[in-house]
Amino acid sequence: MTASYRFTLVGLAVATLALTGCTRGSDISGGAALAAEAGCVACHGTNGRGTGPTFPNINGQHASYMYDQLKRYRSGERVNIIMNEQVRHLSNAELDLLARFYAAQ
Repeated sequence: MTASYRFTLVGLAVATLALTGCTRGSDISGGAALAAEAGCVACHGTNGRGTGPTFPNINGQHASYMYDQLKRYRSGERVNIIMNEQVRHLSNAELDLLARFYAAQ
C-alpha cells in the first residue's frame, strides 16, 4: 500500500468519524477497518493477538491504557521505531477508536 493511498484511507476514516460524531464511548464500528488501514493488523491481527512472538497481544487490554500508550508513541515519549511511525499521523479520535476496538476483542 502506498503512503498516499494509506493517508487517503486514514483521511476518509477521520472524515467518517467526524461526520458520525464518534467520540470516546462504546461505539467501535469502523475499528476493524481503521486497524487494517493504519497497518495495525500486520502485527496485532484483527483480533488483537500478536502475529508473531515479538508482537504483543493487546486484545482485552484496558482501552484507556492503550489510548494513553498510543498517544505516548505518537508524541515520541514512548519509543518503538515501528509504533512511533505507525501512529504518527493518527488523530486522537482514531487512537481512541483503535484502543476501544482492540479492548473489545
